[in-house]
Amino acid sequence: MPNNWKGISKCEVNVKTNAVFVVSCSEIQLLRRLDHKNVIKLYSVIYNEAKEKLYMIMEYCVAVIQELLDAVTDKKLPIFQSHDYFSQLVLGLEYLHSQGIIHKDIKPGNLLLTNAGTIKITDFGVSEMLDTFQMSDLCHLSQGSPAFQPPEIADGNEYFSGFKVDIWSSGVTLFNLTTGKYPFEGDNIYRLFENISKCELIIPSDMDESLQSLIRGMLEKSPTDRFSIESIKYHDWVKKKHPRIGLPVQIPQKPGGQEYRSMSVLPYLCNLHSRNSDNNAMDGQLM
Repeated sequence: MPNNWKGISKCEVNVKTNAVFVVSCSEIQLLRRLDHKNVIKLYSVIYNEAKEKLYMIMEYCVAVIQELLDAVTDKKLPIFQSHDYFSQLVLGLEYLHSQGIIHKDIKPGNLLLTNAGTIKITDFGVSEMLDTFQMSDLCHLSQGSPAFQPPEIADGNEYFSGFKVDIWSSGVTLFNLTTGKYPFEGDNIYRLFENISKCELIIPSDMDESLQSLIRGMLEKSPTDRFSIESIKYHDWVKKKHPRIGLPVQIPQKPGGQEYRSMSVLPYLCNLHSRNSDNNAMDGQLM
């Protein structure tokens, strides 16, 4: 059993009545076909019929990027660190799109980090896999996080480009990583969507011009004029080598001061579930 396996992601479901099971199975099917260094790897799935639980066994990651942002007072990362993480996000997203997969919920909270500093795109619960014979990337359903939604979704368009939705949310993510803020905000979801749809994008005046250019291209309100993944990948800011000025934001320690480390899944499962009288979690069947 590989040493880099992460413990588990668990879902408690009723297979007859709970829609979570359907969503989980859809995510499992999608994850099984993915293999890229910047996309979370699913190793195995265990279903415990008696307990009606799914255990998704994935590679081990030490933190969520959102945790790094929350750990500092200005809620942002140094430019060189933001560049590193964003460049990896672009590669992962390029791969997903090449496989006909729309993530629909790119954000710092869905980007995991390994001990080696590798970004892993995760949480495909609302993702969509395009039909093999589909000639376009048009989608009609979005359930992503409101602050990361593009104008076409804020406006309630019936159909929209799935790829360009991911480009927009990645642009919001980059803005968030480098400024500690969101490009558009609102007191409630209605005001937020109104601002996303109608308000002009305001970028801090002290931001590097090349970075401004990239963010403006990704947050172009018109999907047609919005940057493609290829134009992002070869943008000057992405290709540029950024000097390490200052210290990177460190991965926060676990409660109790425990260090993050690789572990095999079996000891982790036993430790995690013995306290909940769930010692036979591994008695289920592989899916």
